[in-house]
Amino acid sequence: MQRLYYELRDRAMRYDFRPGARINEKQLGEQFGVARATLREALNRLAAEGLLEFVLNKGFYRKAISVDEVFDLYQVRIALERRAVMLAIQRASDADIASVKGFWIDVMKQSAAMSTGDMVLADEEFHRRLIALSHNKEIMSFMDIVTRRIHVARHVDIEQLSSWNLTSFDAHMNVIDFIALRKTEEALQTLTDHIDMSLKRAIEITREMVARFFLVEASASLQAADRSSKAEKVTA
Repeated sequence: MQRLYYELRDRAMRYDFRPGARINEKQLGEQFGVARATLREALNRLAAEGLLEFVLNKGFYRKAISVDEVFDLYQVRIALERRAVMLAIQRASDADIASVKGFWIDVMKQSAAMSTGDMVLADEEFHRRLIALSHNKEIMSFMDIVTRRIHVARHVDIEQLSSWNLTSFDAHMNVIDFIALRKTEEALQTLTDHIDMSLKRAIEITREMVARFFLVEASASLQAADRSSKAEKVTA
């Protein structure tokens, strides 16, 4: 069950399920060799996390790409991470903070040889470790859900490696250094500026993704119409 959930979650995060499209439960059940009840349990879990939508008497659908949703998710991210940083300054030990800093230093040393996917995972892992410094499991749990729902935008962003990304990665070091110095105001401001920049990039990327899927759908519709037209001419 857990393996099935992770596989379906990864597909949803990558938009292998087309936005707005109905999930073919019969096909998936046959592909994974699982009963419908088992498949439904995994799909319901993804719906609860906001990756899928369930429509009564119709089934499950991949949620459409929404600029407003991405904006809202980043607002939640800012609120959760700011609170986590405040708690980290109060609760985290010097050794724990140094461990997070050491992790990111190692990532930066290896970054030139890392794939985009690995870099995305490393970036997400840094933020996960940063939030773990708060010693608040509920914040960590909610952030895991938010992270999964903005994963694709972050992947595209890091794939388009630029000076912005390098500035973003530098912000990680600045935040952890301010936490180590127990400088709350500076840490919060650096974190907020960092996520605000991420938000702007995520909005741009989401708009590009919406346009891309629209063009693909429009092209497919035109090709289908063209095939239909040719078939009618042959019949005539």
